[in-house]
Amino acid sequence: MRIKFEIKEKLSEIIEEIMHSPHWITYVKEELNGRTTVVIRDQEFGSEATIEIYATEISIKTAWSNYDYRISVVQGIVWCEYNGAYRGLLEQVLLPTLTPKENLLDSQVTESSLYGREHKTLKEYAEANAKLKQFRRDNFNEDRSGVAPFDHPRRVYDEFIKEDYLIITPKKK
Repeated sequence: MRIKFEIKEKLSEIIEEIMHSPHWITYVKEELNGRTTVVIRDQEFGSEATIEIYATEISIKTAWSNYDYRISVVQGIVWCEYNGAYRGLLEQVLLPTLTPKENLLDSQVTESSLYGREHKTLKEYAEANAKLKQFRRDNFNEDRSGVAPFDHPRRVYDEFIKEDYLIITPKKK
């Protein structure tokens, strides 16, 4: 799934968190021609992410699942583009604070395994994903019934599924 959404944080704030977060250890691997490559590592879980920092863009690649986050500034607006599994959206421990500016369910999924390159909102994608999971359970004699909370990304499901209001997550300390 590929989705792009506007975020509240400034690029400089994200870079500061990457370089000085108490949640992980940051290693600068290389500084070359306007690009700084760093690895952030969570010692407790042994996981890591590789980050490339440019003047107007940050690229984050998770080690275990190879999910990609591309944070860029376009005409003064900070955007986050995610390319990875639906259930992984904003779920990584090794991820700087990325707060969607609007309801994430209204964001356009621009590419997915369900719809190809046909654009659908994340809400439409989530509904289709839930129907597909239910179909698999009904037709392949799986023990589980209904849609379990683990079928959805926690941040999307818990914080954005209620459409009448948006809950803002507190900043990490």
